[in-house]
Amino acid sequence: MSNLKQVTYHIIFWVVIMFSFAISEWGYRQTFGDAIIYELLYLPSRLIAVYVNWFILIPRVLYKNKFFFYFLYLLMLLAIMAIAHRYFVLYWGYPKFFPQWIQGGHIYVWKFSNLLQAALIIVSPVAFTTGFKLFFDWFKERRETEALRREKVDAELKFLKSQTNPHFLFNTLNSIYGLALEKSEKTPSLILKLSEILSYTLYESNVEKVDLGKELALIENIIALEKERYEKRVDIDYKVEGKVEKIKIPPLILIPFIENAFKHGLKNEIKKGWIKIHIKATKDLLFFMIENSISSIEEKEKGTNESGLGLQNVTRRLDLIYGEQKDLDITKTDTSFKVVLKIKSQ
Repeated sequence: MSNLKQVTYHIIFWVVIMFSFAISEWGYRQTFGDAIIYELLYLPSRLIAVYVNWFILIPRVLYKNKFFFYFLYLLMLLAIMAIAHRYFVLYWGYPKFFPQWIQGGHIYVWKFSNLLQAALIIVSPVAFTTGFKLFFDWFKERRETEALRREKVDAELKFLKSQTNPHFLFNTLNSIYGLALEKSEKTPSLILKLSEILSYTLYESNVEKVDLGKELALIENIIALEKERYEKRVDIDYKVEGKVEKIKIPPLILIPFIENAFKHGLKNEIKKGWIKIHIKATKDLLFFMIENSISSIEEKEKGTNESGLGLQNVTRRLDLIYGEQKDLDITKTDTSFKVVLKIKSQ
């Protein structure tokens, strides 16, 4: 906020304060002009009290959690300003504007009731501005905290996403490498599919959200690639329902589940394995279910670190992006591993 704008706001505040008190004082004075003059005589003491409290007592005492000293210094400030105001009006203000108020020529600066009245009149804008500053500073701090939190979340999301791409690439290259060793004729076409997958991950996934249709096209490429690798060893049931073109999701958010199903469901399976993928899009909900058979051969290396990292990664991303707007259920039995994800429309 520019200095000129700040000064303008302060001037408007004091004009509003002065006229508000003048209107309430009007009933006790002969004219509204007398009420205005009366309030103007209080303006210097109010200004000093408000800004000493605003710029010194609140930031240097109250915000340092020195509550006792804050109230002590505030009482001292009000007492000093009440006395100063009494000297100001009795020796200059009243003789100049309200000479009839000087009783018999006697000046009672130290009359307790008058000092208390002056202190109470001065403290009213002090109390109002204190409340306003506390709220303003709290709101500013909350906004800055929220901005820092968003920056932290964005940084974490970028980090998690950066882990997804190389992890996915590593697994895909491993699949093609296995076929290349066998000198399979399918290798060139699989490399072409891989290039399409990489094009998506490199150039189309650098956004917050993508059309679900694009993500499904990527999933279908991965399925095609993996079917070529495993051939008749895997039975895939892939089904999509609903109007997927109206849904947007974070890029690569479903891929770790697909990878996990192929990598750990079929890795050491001699017999035929199976994978079921069901995606349904409605107006209010995106439903994603993937279930795979579990290898009947006990793996010497469980592979839990790599699999666990991928699932932990995507689970954390879902938590950061959707919070309570999603429901993720992962269940494992002796024969199958199942993931059910439900995302509510935001």
